[in-house]
Amino acid sequence: MRRRTCWASSLLLTVVVLSGCAGAPDGTSGADSPEAGDYSAAGPWAGEFAEAAAADLSDYQSRIIEDGEITAAELLEAQARASACMEDLGHRYTTSDDGRSESEPLPGHEDDGVDTVNGYMVRCSGTYDSTVTQLFNEIRRNPEKQDEAEISVACLRAAGLVDRGYTERRWRDEYDAGVFSFDEWSADAVQCREDPLGLWRDR
Repeated sequence: MRRRTCWASSLLLTVVVLSGCAGAPDGTSGADSPEAGDYSAAGPWAGEFAEAAAADLSDYQSRIIEDGEITAAELLEAQARASACMEDLGHRYTTSDDGRSESEPLPGHEDDGVDTVNGYMVRCSGTYDSTVTQLFNEIRRNPEKQDEAEISVACLRAAGLVDRGYTERRWRDEYDAGVFSFDEWSADAVQCREDPLGLWRDR
């Protein structure tokens, strides 16, 4: 039995979904170019809410984000709907607290192949939870939207993964290149990536 895994981006640079992980389905919301002021309840994340609303966002997700807030209950409901959608297509679909999603065929259902399953995930997650999950996780890990390089480097230093000579500029360069000078998959590095301020994630 094959299991397919999809990771959400750790840093929300633009409110888009990762190719092959999630995307906007047909029949999306046609709201007129929202502005950050329309989502003042989102505080420093209002711009990202506006960008999400202006993109090809599904009607269901648009209704969730329209008040500038995403509650834990709304997140769980959205993810449950995405899972039910996948189950209707013969696949179990789960999303963990850190945004990682997995899909595997239900018992008695054959593997439909990578492209087909990815299409299912685009359809189901894009309809119900892709952007909602992304925004919720980004706000939870950095509610005041502090500088990513600053909080990441501070966390890496505190964890002993880098020394004081490791600068924020170097972190940005390594992030842009997608290659880090430390073990990015060590437990401490994952902690710094997913919860640099130590606000929610258990080690």
